[in-house]
Amino acid sequence: MANFFHFISKLFWLILFVLFGIIIAIFVGSNTQTITLYFWPIPEQIRIVIWLAILLAFCSGLVLGAFVIWLNSIFFQRNTRQKIKQDQINTYNRGKNETEQYLVFEKSDK
Repeated sequence: MANFFHFISKLFWLILFVLFGIIIAIFVGSNTQTITLYFWPIPEQIRIVIWLAILLAFCSGLVLGAFVIWLNSIFFQRNTRQKIKQDQINTYNRGKNETEQYLVFEKSDK
């Protein structure tokens, strides 16, 4: 039964991928106008097809988003490691305090 659901899941993603490819092909075929891009510090201009400019902007957004998520995961992992280390230290100190409380001697006035 698990193999059936795995097959259905793979088939779903394959169909979704093919549909996305068809949509991109239709987009590319219908947008063949050229545009001129100017980048501010560079005095030159670039003439490219509009679908290429849109797909490049989309892909750069995907890469930038993945980079931000990756940086966030690095900080999360570092904080998690620090919390685990602090918990280990607290556990060690708590166990140490529990054993040391029996070694405290009270002074007598005799």
